[in-house]
Amino acid sequence: MPKFMSLKNNKMAYNQKLTKFIFTLLLIYFALDYFFEFWIGICAPGGLYWPFAHQHLNFIAWYRNLLISGSQIIASLFDITSISNATAMLLIGHGGVKIVYSCLGYGIISLLIAFGLAVPDKKFKNRLIFILSSVLLFSLFNMLRLFVVAFYAKTVAGMRVDHHDIFNWICYIIIFTGMYFWMNKKNAPNKKSHVGESTT
Repeated sequence: MPKFMSLKNNKMAYNQKLTKFIFTLLLIYFALDYFFEFWIGICAPGGLYWPFAHQHLNFIAWYRNLLISGSQIIASLFDITSISNATAMLLIGHGGVKIVYSCLGYGIISLLIAFGLAVPDKKFKNRLIFILSSVLLFSLFNMLRLFVVAFYAKTVAGMRVDHHDIFNWICYIIIFTGMYFWMNKKNAPNKKSHVGESTT
């Protein structure tokens, strides 16, 4: 086969793989993002409210409680007393923060899961490790963000600072940097494939 034909075929294969990756990424991302919004809707009174889901399957509330508890643990490391309810946290002597749905970051979580599932040429184990570790790291970062916002609530009260946008941009920079390096990381060779090979 002529060299230019081989290069053309390789380019076509690359373009097909890239197109499939982008399509799969967007499909999974929007499916997850809309699913989270749908689940928030059925767990909130009014509209499509489903009491059973609200009482027994409300993982959105569980995740919010996890973020609040994590932020309170961070506060305790600095000997700061905190109190909380289902949707807010107050640092005694400093300030508080209300954890609305936009604070949860389900859009970024959707992106992380979608990327982990859509990226080509990765083993299932590597995908699972990426998804779990990236979501955990993002959650820890979010806990720290909530603590910082509550700690400086009084200081920045008069400033027009949107901590949601700042936090999201920082997360996206970290996420896309991590994605780039993970995509370019080769899978570890399968040791079983070397068993029985002879050497000369």
